[in-house]
Amino acid sequence: MSTIDYHLVDVFTKTKYGGNQLAVFLDFDDLANADTMQNIAKELNFSEVSFIKKQLNRNTFDVRIFTPEYEVPFAGHPTLGTAFVISKHITKQPTPKLNIQLKHATINVDLENTGSIDETLFTMTQAQPKFIETYEINTIAEGLNIDKNVIDASKPIVEISTGLPYIIIPVINLEAMNQLNIKDYDLENFLKTHQKHKTNSPSKLSTSLFFVTSETFDKTHNFNARMFCLEGGKLVEDAATGSANGCFLAYLLKYESPNISAIVEQGFQMNRKSLLYLNGTKADSEYQIKVGGHVVDIGSGKWSI
Repeated sequence: MSTIDYHLVDVFTKTKYGGNQLAVFLDFDDLANADTMQNIAKELNFSEVSFIKKQLNRNTFDVRIFTPEYEVPFAGHPTLGTAFVISKHITKQPTPKLNIQLKHATINVDLENTGSIDETLFTMTQAQPKFIETYEINTIAEGLNIDKNVIDASKPIVEISTGLPYIIIPVINLEAMNQLNIKDYDLENFLKTHQKHKTNSPSKLSTSLFFVTSETFDKTHNFNARMFCLEGGKLVEDAATGSANGCFLAYLLKYESPNISAIVEQGFQMNRKSLLYLNGTKADSEYQIKVGGHVVDIGSGKWSI
């Protein structure tokens, strides 16, 4: 029986059992085919699992990412968590820059300090954003069966993708964020009606929801966020979503300022506190989308194939 080494990490946190869970598999011998990788993701039931398939050169690695439902072309916390595992457990001398080659794009990851991998900030530069569609408040409120008064009418509602699509929905305050109660059947019906469900969307991916407000639990942070998606027909909330925060950064750069530096707290309503560090610029139509966070080592093991 063959085995694959794997590592468990928590991403976008400095605290064990915070942030977003990730399993990173070291499959350089390509023992796991697509069906096996999908079954492993289902078995673990984390929001995503990553598989390092090849080392192309000293700092470039070929990686595939799976949710329990399907393979995704890009995801944020798996990119940073995989970069952490490469830096701590694969390379003898960590490099200040890594290239994570994914289906959607090759994502560059910068390490703040290669001398202390457990303490360093990992920052990814995401692909150029695509602004897909804008929505009226009534469309969102009625479609998702939520009170339209919780949505901040002074800001636009926009679907954006840097590899995965999210609808950015501004919310009036933290109380409204805490009381959000999205039903899985409402979200599924909304996505299917607007051709945003994996069964009828052009990308074959389901669009997710990213709610955000400028009122926060911790006054040193700039935004509080919650992300909801469908997995297997069930509503799932994510503790930390690097891809969604990249889309939100693009949103801020387009609609608020061409220079943004911000800290987003996510997962606070789930008791898995996460911090995501956003830094970006916009010049003409060119965006620089940087999302960073810390990673905590949790454990390791071997998986039988």
